[in-house]
Amino acid sequence: MTGFESRTADVAEVIHSAHLEGGDVTQAFRDDARDYVDGNIDVRELLDRTRRRYGLGVA
Repeated sequence: MTGFESRTADVAEVIHSAHLEGGDVTQAFRDDARDYVDGNIDVRELLDRTRRRYGLGVA
């Protein structure tokens, strides 16, 4: 499995998990996730962007 395929599967799993919990993901998250899948940002930056968006602070 390539890095692209692995990142794609990871994002799909996150979205599926949110749906199983009765939630959804925003378009902003989907846009950031696309940057991650494409290899433009790493997982830390994806998490940091999501935390900043919801005012959760950055680790």
